[in-house]
Amino acid sequence: MGKGVIIAIGCMIAAFFGSGILAAVTGGVGFVVLLGIGVVQALWIVPIWRSFRKMGETETAKGILIMASIVFLLNAGCWGFIASLNLH
Repeated sequence: MGKGVIIAIGCMIAAFFGSGILAAVTGGVGFVVLLGIGVVQALWIVPIWRSFRKMGETETAKGILIMASIVFLLNAGCWGFIASLNLH
């Protein structure tokens, strides 16, 4: 599972910097990608997870799903907290 965790962390870091570059080039589109990481990560999680499952590396696939779940829950929790502040 450690291998899957490391792969997922690497992909998340690449997505973070990639969205920053995209924001600089397009003038803000990357921020939408960055703020919606919980949903956007499904675009890369599912293919990577399937490829490791197909290769028979189920423990690596589990590690990838665990990290994706943690990121999704942290993102949802942070957005929930921000929404609860009721900043008007």
